[in-house]
Amino acid sequence: MKSLIYAVHIAELLAAILASIYYFKYKKTPLKFFCIYLWYVLVNEALASVLIPRGIVSYHLTNIYGLITSLYVTWVCLRYVKSFHLNRIIKFLIFIITITHIVEFAVKGFDQPWGISKAVGPLLGVVALFIYLINLFKSASVINPFKETVTYFLIGFALFFVASPVILMARIYYLDNLTMSYNLSYIMAAIAILMYTIFSFGFIISKKASELEEN
Repeated sequence: MKSLIYAVHIAELLAAILASIYYFKYKKTPLKFFCIYLWYVLVNEALASVLIPRGIVSYHLTNIYGLITSLYVTWVCLRYVKSFHLNRIIKFLIFIITITHIVEFAVKGFDQPWGISKAVGPLLGVVALFIYLINLFKSASVINPFKETVTYFLIGFALFFVASPVILMARIYYLDNLTMSYNLSYIMAAIAILMYTIFSFGFIISKKASELEEN
């Protein structure tokens, strides 16, 4: 399991480095904070590896990560969607995600995992991604979406957001089954590696935003 965790960290680091190298491609788009987000993930996990074993924090970093990730991905979709009605729906999703986390924080605090938020955030994130696709097809403004960085952003997070609630529910169902729990951890790690690999591939293969506008 340790080797798989190291592989996840390497995939994260590679994605963050490539996000920095190819920042010029997307710096004038709503993805401009993606580089900061990826470095935040690395710092967050580095802190977790040091602070959690020492008992300084428990679920604090994980809970905050879930909130930031769900809100960030949904916010990116909001910035890309130009349709007034679709835009309002995504704003409502952001409101629900925020309220869900606030309520769970009020009830549980930071010391317990926010299980409901971990399910609601990704599920509503998937809805936001789907709304982005609807907006994309309605506008018909993209000739080759696979040359856009945002496409790989969406594919990566769609994969993660679909898998995350399912694995969370499975973990709860198989709580007393250690073998299944380990297997689910392997699956989640593999999905994380695939997600960051998709991000890295996207940074390399995508074109600069201004070049796409010229075409």
